[in-house]
Amino acid sequence: MGKKKKLWLMTWLCLGFFLVFASGCSQSKPKTESSPKTEQKQKPKKTKKSFKTLATELKASSKKTLVYSPLGDSLSVGLMANSQTDRFTSQFARQISKATGKKVEEKGASMVGKTATNFGLPNIQTIIDQDPDIVTVEFGTNDAADVNNEQALPNYRSSIQQILDQLQAKTHAKIILVTSWSPADGPYRENDLRFDKVLKAEGKSRNLPVVNLAKIWQGDPSVAGTPASITESVWGRPADKLHPNQKGHDKIAQALTKVLNQPIDNK
Repeated sequence: MGKKKKLWLMTWLCLGFFLVFASGCSQSKPKTESSPKTEQKQKPKKTKKSFKTLATELKASSKKTLVYSPLGDSLSVGLMANSQTDRFTSQFARQISKATGKKVEEKGASMVGKTATNFGLPNIQTIIDQDPDIVTVEFGTNDAADVNNEQALPNYRSSIQQILDQLQAKTHAKIILVTSWSPADGPYRENDLRFDKVLKAEGKSRNLPVVNLAKIWQGDPSVAGTPASITESVWGRPADKLHPNQKGHDKIAQALTKVLNQPIDNK
């Protein structure tokens, strides 16, 4: 074999050896770039968006004990519940405590047979002095029963507006509005709904939640009317078919608790 052929043969053998060696190194070299699948796995999981609620805002308070001040008529008194501790306001106080992890003191001002005009407005300072963290304003049932008084509705509107003006100006309280109550076949049910419109309008204009009790009593006679044994032993009153019974109080408390835990829009 000639020298030139030997030289070419050696050159090709060296080149082949180099290519094989380089290929082996390339295959054994660790990958530094992650595959698309790996990148997808490494992406952080999306966290659920947290919403503010009345409960979370109350929980954020620096106060160890919260004050709940219901303002209203016989419904807030708890009339015809199985006991005072079973009335909707006391049930709601326990739900506030459960949702916030804080002690809740129930205060408030309520009286049987009263209206926003003859009780709510004159007693608003009592509520302010209690330094409440949350207030329920519940009037309209007795206001709407005054069907022969043409001034009943405008008086109710004016009184509710003044009550809310003072609560918003002079307290830091979260406010929940509660509409009127009637049995499903009550004599004032249509007038109740007229007064409820006033309260709903105030709630909308002030961005305040409204618990519509008509959703509870309309078409459901089982939520009103208490046995005489309870009305006489607990309340010392004859039985009536007007007030919510224990089932009615339970449902009102449930409606309030729903508002307590639902997302809110702080405008």
